[in-house]
Amino acid sequence: MENNDLVKIWKEGNQEMLKNHRFERSELEAFLKPKVSKATLNLNLNIVVYMTAQLAAMVLMGFDLYIYRSNPAMLTALIPMFILCSSFFGYGVFLLSYIWQINCGRFDLITAINRKLKVYRTHYEAWMWIGAVTCLFLVFALNTLTDNDQGTYRINRPVFFAVISLLVILFIYGSQKIAQFFAIRQIRVYLTDLQNDVLEGSCRIEQTRKQKLIIYVILFIILTITFIWGLIRAYNS
Repeated sequence: MENNDLVKIWKEGNQEMLKNHRFERSELEAFLKPKVSKATLNLNLNIVVYMTAQLAAMVLMGFDLYIYRSNPAMLTALIPMFILCSSFFGYGVFLLSYIWQINCGRFDLITAINRKLKVYRTHYEAWMWIGAVTCLFLVFALNTLTDNDQGTYRINRPVFFAVISLLVILFIYGSQKIAQFFAIRQIRVYLTDLQNDVLEGSCRIEQTRKQKLIIYVILFIILTITFIWGLIRAYNS
């Protein structure tokens, strides 16, 4: 079967015709490579988005450092945060360059997928926590800039602030974790199909795409409700 014929059958929604068919490895690689790239796109975009947030946080912290230059307590908080944010950005550069090297390497698709899965299970796991903390840094830097009172800043309810900060970190990490879980599971299906020279799993993914979308929405609603409930409980405590 020519790759153009395979693409045509797939676009016409006739995946059932392909379930029990065995393919040439080169044919499968040509067909599944764009799908693997699409499955990893959101994960890679996530890295870029949080790197942008880190740059914004560092700019705001730069203003904060000048504004609070005569406040030792604020400097004690802001300087480590600025250093951490810079380190986070450097880690993001490393992560993107690592993934880019895999994409540009002369690997067969199975090897490339295995290398990417290793990155997304290890380095990307750390990045999800980094992304959550980055959001907290960005909000803090913005608040300290806008609520500056002649070089001083006061947190009126420190316990509430700490609880909210923890909830924000957990909520953002949880949202990323869900996206990572489904993306990695999809990539593993493509890997299994490649290893077995079939499209059985890929066809199953296509047929259950709508059901998965519903699951995403439900999980997001549950996470949002849990987050709001936590904010209300923390505010009333």
